[in-house]
Amino acid sequence: MREILQHIYLMSEGRSNCYLLTGEDLTLVDTGMPGDDKQILQGIRELGRSPGELRHILITHAHMDHMGSVAALKKAGGGKVVASAGEAEYIEGLKKTWTMGREGLGGKLFKGMLFLLENFFAQYEPAQVDIRCAGGELLDIFGGIRVIATPGHSPGSLSYYLPTRKILFTGDALSGVPGLKLPPRPGCADYREALRTVQKLATLDFETCLFGHGAPLMHEASQAVQRIAAPVRP
Repeated sequence: MREILQHIYLMSEGRSNCYLLTGEDLTLVDTGMPGDDKQILQGIRELGRSPGELRHILITHAHMDHMGSVAALKKAGGGKVVASAGEAEYIEGLKKTWTMGREGLGGKLFKGMLFLLENFFAQYEPAQVDIRCAGGELLDIFGGIRVIATPGHSPGSLSYYLPTRKILFTGDALSGVPGLKLPPRPGCADYREALRTVQKLATLDFETCLFGHGAPLMHEASQAVQRIAAPVRP
């Protein structure tokens, strides 16, 4: 756990990133894999805060490495789950996450690995989605968070934009491994759509880009995204 910006902590780094926003109450962006809730809850307590202060859990997309601990954290803190209306059925356990589309031969191999993982090794507990978003909503959280529809990596991926602080949480709409990259094609449900999403994000004004994987891009982030978006032809 480390504070990367004032009142924003990177709670889990490695497999996938989770971010804690600390104000009058607490907001979490993504929850990691099943079992990562223990590390997140420990971090909350180390800050002198209580799990009961966790009011909102924002999910960028319904892949297991981003929402695998949502049920445990919802139980521990009672927070409302915010997620894509189009992906709520995966979070709520009505569909298996491995069934989401993946592009190309690499994507098919990846789906096979995810089938084994989800069915035999890392099953997650479903959780109710309380606030279903399609993109465009302004959440009255942490000074105002704009929900941005960023499909492509998954059909209903969302990014979360804090215009007053010029911070963008991208989920996997962009990759930070190693450094700023386009999302890898085998991980995408629709790569052309993912490239259109990168161009969309390049129109926003943000100083800091916080990825689902990889180290944060702390300065002049929107300019960097514009550079990688410029040669893209969806």
